[in-house]
Amino acid sequence: MEHAYVIGLDYGTDSVRALLVDALTGREIDSEVALYPRWNKGLYSDPRVAHFRQHPKDYLEALRQSVRAVTGRHADLAPYVRALSVDTTASTPCLTDRAGVPLSLHEEYAENPDAMFVLWKDHTGQAECEEINALCARSEINYACHSGNYYSAECFWSKVLHLLRRDEALRRDAWSVVELCDWIPAVLTGCPDAASVKMGHCVCGSKLMWAEEWGGYPPEKFFAELDPVLLPVLHHLPNVNYGCDVAAGTLTGEWASELGLPAGIPVGVGCIDSHSGAVGAGIRYGTVVLNLGTSACYMAVMPPEAMGDKIVEGIFGQVDGSILPRMIGFESGLSAFGDVYAWFKRLLCWPLREILARTELVDAPTRDRLIAETEAGIMDALTQGAAALPLRADAPLATDWLNGRRSPFADSSLTGTLTGLDLSTSAPEIYYAFAEATAFATKHILDHMRDNGVRIDRLIGVGGIAQKSPFVMQLLADTTGMRIDVSDCKQAGAMGAVVHAATIAGLYPSVTEAQQALCAPASRSYVPDVSRQAVLNERYARYRAVGAFTERLKNNR
Repeated sequence: MEHAYVIGLDYGTDSVRALLVDALTGREIDSEVALYPRWNKGLYSDPRVAHFRQHPKDYLEALRQSVRAVTGRHADLAPYVRALSVDTTASTPCLTDRAGVPLSLHEEYAENPDAMFVLWKDHTGQAECEEINALCARSEINYACHSGNYYSAECFWSKVLHLLRRDEALRRDAWSVVELCDWIPAVLTGCPDAASVKMGHCVCGSKLMWAEEWGGYPPEKFFAELDPVLLPVLHHLPNVNYGCDVAAGTLTGEWASELGLPAGIPVGVGCIDSHSGAVGAGIRYGTVVLNLGTSACYMAVMPPEAMGDKIVEGIFGQVDGSILPRMIGFESGLSAFGDVYAWFKRLLCWPLREILARTELVDAPTRDRLIAETEAGIMDALTQGAAALPLRADAPLATDWLNGRRSPFADSSLTGTLTGLDLSTSAPEIYYAFAEATAFATKHILDHMRDNGVRIDRLIGVGGIAQKSPFVMQLLADTTGMRIDVSDCKQAGAMGAVVHAATIAGLYPSVTEAQQALCAPASRSYVPDVSRQAVLNERYARYRAVGAFTERLKNNR
């Protein structure tokens, strides 16, 4: 075979990336990132109440822009593209009509955030999640067991129940609900209606409480007791799902023309972005992939025979076949990782926007350049300052729950803390405290998984922070006491989609064989500094104590 290329599409929180790869060698030919225009203007969201919505037009416009840019620059290669696969954030559901069209694409709902996709980090369904967990606890079967015995506000049914209760018109017009990772393939393949959507097993098992052992979704009586408003949606959801090594259909002629691709090529069943990132990083038994972005997702796999019937309490997702075929996939992580650093940057930049932006001491172009230069350099300056600090047991200490806690033991109502301040405390010390808190949270998760039988021999770091922040990566290595290899692939999520695309194109007989051929080796490693271990362990004990105090305080409100 002379030519064979595939495209992986990676839908993240802020943008979509299209990656064109030589499917025979793994060579990355080109990529393009397209921002979501409405989301990046701050529309339809309110961080004060963890309300985060995205308009489906953002996804479609970014799809066209990213893929067309790549195929336009490589018009000679585009005819040889053999397949396309997609990964997206999850759980990111949206109410649809009978045809599977998101309600926000209808004129009457075009500006209604509840008719849009509910982004993974939206926590407006916290009260509903607590009801679901209470019902699971008293049911004969705990349907949240594959979520570590805790169903999160970040998951599908919490969000859907919240939406349906809020708006009678939406409740009347909503025929079904679709996850983003299922909707994009459905659009590209011309799926005729909501009932025909090929749903991905990874999202159904990890976010929708679907399991073969109880016949698919929990039974109708479970949802009737929770709230009968869910029953129409339940009745209209397909009760079968598929692995990401299966095609959802073929690319329509209309979309082929828009994207500059051959019509009729297979489009893969959609995948959760963190799962896809693990595949793109080359995950295997004994490896934990640390996917470090706005949030952090830590992925592991175990053979079913090694785990037996054991459920790891407090781990967000543990589903057979969710990441690799014939392996139990484990998903854990932090609800905010890079978002913690971004919050601190916004905090420090407040005077730039509120004071310097109105100054008349300099002309407007100079003022704008000053603001832009300061914003661009502030994280580098904070990092340099934090890296130069001596390690002290009594330095300021933080907890990382600025967007709640995902694992272990999810609780989106928890908040972050900062303690140990005095009049000499500097900005780099506070930045260090929060960076250290994300590292301590990582240690807590890994220790918990290991203590419950999950084998951890190796850590691989992927994502923007793994590529761009040696300071954070070294802190993670020092805190966990493990070497961390950083994948040479700068877009592991898109590469996971590439692996799936190459598999559905028939270029490789399995996902694991496609991984072996396409996934890049580690480019660098971070080795723990053993001289820091004693003090870090002391500070970790304080981190756990402060966290426990925060939980008690919340529970006593």
